[in-house]
Parts: sequence; C-alpha cells; structure tokens
Amino acid sequence: MTREIQERDIGTMEGIEGMEQLRREVENLLLSSPKIVVAVAGLPGSGKTVFVKDFARLGFGRLEKKDLVVIDDNTLYTTSFWKLNWEKVALRKDHWKDFLATLDCRVVIFSNWVPSRFLDFADILVNLAVSETGRLSRLRKRERRHPEKFEIQRKKTTLPVEPPFSANLTMTLIHDNRISFLWCLYWRVRRGLSL
Repeated sequence: MTREIQERDIGTMEGIEGMEQLRREVENLLLSSPKIVVAVAGLPGSGKTVFVKDFARLGFGRLEKKDLVVIDDNTLYTTSFWKLNWEKVALRKDHWKDFLATLDCRVVIFSNWVPSRFLDFADILVNLAVSETGRLSRLRKRERRHPEKFEIQRKKTTLPVEPPFSANLTMTLIHDNRISFLWCLYWRVRRGLSL
C-alpha cells in the first residue's frame, strides 16, 4: 500500500470517462505498490453495493477477479462465476492494516457510506454521486417494506469522515449502474480476447 500522502483531487467525472480515469489511476498506483486500497463512499442509495458487486463478478479493467478483494459493508464478496458468495468480516480501524496484510490480491475495493469508520488510509477515495431524485427512488425501492428505514436513510445528506483518514487521490464519480456494468463487461470481454 502506498504511504506517501500527496492528496490530490482528480475532479468530478461521469460515465465511461470516470470509469476509465479510475482504471488509469489504479494501474498507475500498481506500478509502484504491490497492493492498493480503493475506498468507495456515497450517500445511502447512491449505488455503492451494485457498483462494487460488478467488480467482484467481472473484474476491474485489466485486473481479473482473482486480483481483487471486494468488501461492501463489512461483507467480503467472492464468486467463481456469477452468483456471489459472501462472508461477514469484523473490521476495526485499529486492526485494518493487519487484516489487509492477510489478503492475497492486488486491489482491495472497500465500500461503505463512511469508509473512514473502518480505514485510516486509502490510495483512492471514490465518492459516488447521483441525483437526489435517483437516490430517493433507489432508497424507496430498497426500503419498501421498512418505511422507517427509508426516513432514516433519506435524512443522510452529507458524507461524514471519521479521523484519522487520508487518501492519496480523491474523485467524485457521477454514477449510473448501467454504465458501470457495461464498462466492466466490456473489459471482461476484452481480457477474454486478450486485446
């Protein structure tokens, strides 16, 4: 994991441009570090879980599934084909580095609405953003059986950071689940054809 902290904001991007910028930044960091951490943050309903599950199923850019460890809300996801296997992991900020050392991968993708609650450092912090209308629509669908949960999640409008936390690079990705899925699928086919 890279430790020289030079925080840099890559900016706000969307669609394929944003996914490609993220891929390039990951590949650049892997040139100088054997393992990196990508933290994915976003308000409830921004699509974090769907976003990272695509990586668990299809890989990320030039990286195969075996090169990645995907953790979403303290659930480690793996798959041999499409159906996801999951395992709950107990993570604490003070034991994160020890846990990271046990993972056999090149990239750890960690998703949580407050990743700084569990991590003290990420090489890249990706903040997912969606329109408030889209976010509320997703939340309404997700919590349709629990209206009280919808009300709680709806009121969360800012991303908190629990210190200590730092990231070398930060970016905001305006997120569309269809585009990120198609991007992952494109790279999966491209890797399969060895282009």
